[in-house]
Amino acid sequence: MSHQAYQEPLDKLSAPTMDMHRAIAALIEKLQELDAQNQRHEGCTDPELRLLLAHGRDAGKRQIAMLLEWMRRRDVKFDIDMKAVLFKAGPIVAPYHYE
Repeated sequence: MSHQAYQEPLDKLSAPTMDMHRAIAALIEKLQELDAQNQRHEGCTDPELRLLLAHGRDAGKRQIAMLLEWMRRRDVKFDIDMKAVLFKAGPIVAPYHYE
């Protein structure tokens, strides 16, 4: 991973902050891969290849979920926000709608 992605000098960052950066970078990469895999799957006309592409795409979704869970376990505010928003019925922004 390039050090250019860091916003601050490395000697000013703690190990947990650098690990979180690694997780965020990996999450970004996995989301970009998922987008490409979704497009390939949708554009594919061969039924057997579509199944193979779907398998790879779904494995990527599991990796994304695991990365998010790792991040949630290490960031108290993220944990609170995820628990408030995920797996709830109704409008997604309702708890945060400010007028």
